[in-house]
Amino acid sequence: MENVEIRIKSTLLSQKPREESWLIALLSVMVLLFVSVLCWRNPSLLNLLAASRHQVLGEQEYWRLLTTTAIHADLTHFLSNAILFALFTFLLYGYFGFWVFPVAVAALGSLTNYLSLLTYSENIQLIGASGLVYLMAGFWLTTYVLVERTHPLKRRVLVAMGIALIVLVPSNLSPRVSYRTHAIGCGFGVIAALGYFQARKEQIRSLETFQIEEVDE
Repeated sequence: MENVEIRIKSTLLSQKPREESWLIALLSVMVLLFVSVLCWRNPSLLNLLAASRHQVLGEQEYWRLLTTTAIHADLTHFLSNAILFALFTFLLYGYFGFWVFPVAVAALGSLTNYLSLLTYSENIQLIGASGLVYLMAGFWLTTYVLVERTHPLKRRVLVAMGIALIVLVPSNLSPRVSYRTHAIGCGFGVIAALGYFQARKEQIRSLETFQIEEVDE
């Protein structure tokens, strides 16, 4: 006896990302590099753009929450963020568009820095894009689990967890790294992805295609 089974053939994530996604990713990384190089050459500019709790809350210089993301201590620090930043920029802009990257990512990245600074003493400066990278990773991995229904849920969860362990969990600890910023950023990414999916669920599901298969009993 044969039964008919309907399987999901493709989803939003089965499509090609926007054609200009690679260019947006490249330009975004170049912005980080450009600002970082300027700060390396001119320390006074670093003091203008970097963020500490006193500068943001005491002096109410809120732009620092965003500009500090583009500053890196040295080339090694920049490279440690650049590859993943470019990858997730490509994916988030490519599949979800301008309002996710850069708009929502920039806003949530600034909020991530704000909450992180609340946990530090007044004059400690927080610099770098790693909090933003973790936010983007949390958003992408969560949307992958929710959207990519061509694979069973258990498999999607395992894939996301495996990528998170490889990409996001450090192999060694450094006192110069703000792991709390990473955690806050990733948490915001997960929450934002859940909210985005709930708001766009009908639209996302409408992009799914199906195939009918005969199953023997």
